[in-house]
Amino acid sequence: MADPSTGLGASIRRQSTTEQAAEAVRQAILSGRLPPGTPLREAALATELGVSRSTLREAARTLESEGLVRYQMNRGIVVADVTGPDITDIYAARAAVELAAADALTGHRDPEIYQTLADLVDQIERAFDRGDTAAALDGDRLFHATLVAATGSPRLRRIHEQLQQEQRLALALAERSRRELGRTTDDHRRLLEALHGSPGQARAELTAHLHAGAAELRRLLDLLTHRNEEEAPRG
Repeated sequence: MADPSTGLGASIRRQSTTEQAAEAVRQAILSGRLPPGTPLREAALATELGVSRSTLREAARTLESEGLVRYQMNRGIVVADVTGPDITDIYAARAAVELAAADALTGHRDPEIYQTLADLVDQIERAFDRGDTAAALDGDRLFHATLVAATGSPRLRRIHEQLQQEQRLALALAERSRRELGRTTDDHRRLLEALHGSPGQARAELTAHLHAGAAELRRLLDLLTHRNEEEAPRG
């Protein structure tokens, strides 16, 4: 009698190992331990993580889909650089999705969504006041994901989720933005108030909010680039 095993158990075990390897590298990137431009030496990293090189390659494909690593000719896997054009493009795409969400919310005025947004604004402000930038950024991510949920469109939610994944590396840089840029206030409450207003008010405030976020990240990127150039050894 033929063996009825499909091999699915091995597939799950392998996937679990791949996910663990991806998470380990992901956290090293987002924490700054692996800065942008760092080549990931396949053999050494696989040995350090205790996984096979094929598992590491699968993990790298996951991270590539999130915009955290890239494959470069003659260099292999490299931690992705965040550029000004990257930030501009991500925010332009976010604006297209989130403006549609603002139109939807100001159309149906779902009270549950407004309450969730209000709770998230409170969360962001509390985190901001105690200097917990990571928690503030998490609240920011959830605020905008909740706004997009107002469209009722699974496709727009998936598109927005992908954009937020691609933005994670830029947001890792933003964990230092309060100190580097001297931020003392957060503007999500003003955005929430505009979302309670007319569609035109909501669109205008959301556009300004996203433009300010993109400008802040570009400015931070310029500051870090300038600092790295100053600290680089001179020949």
